[in-house]
Amino acid sequence: MSEELLRQLIHMVAENNRIVKESVEELREFKREMYAFREEMYTFREEMYVFRDDMYAFRDETNRRFDRLERHHQLLESDFDLMHRKVCDHEREINRLKHMGQ
Repeated sequence: MSEELLRQLIHMVAENNRIVKESVEELREFKREMYAFREEMYTFREEMYVFRDDMYAFRDETNRRFDRLERHHQLLESDFDLMHRKVCDHEREINRLKHMGQ
């Protein structure tokens, strides 16, 4: 009977060792995947920082361009106002000249 118990115990220890080895290998694989995932996350984070910096640069450039456009627009409005006044002055002068001659 003790031989049978010893065989069962040996079999149980062997099965336990197999399960432990499988668990250790699965844990190693999990750690490899976690390290790979961590590296991907670091890469993603770096890309996000670059993207953020690019977005800030894009926003700054856009703001500069809009400021320039706004300045040009104001200058054009000023020029149009001046042209309108001159046209009105010329029309008034032409109208006076027409009526003085009658």
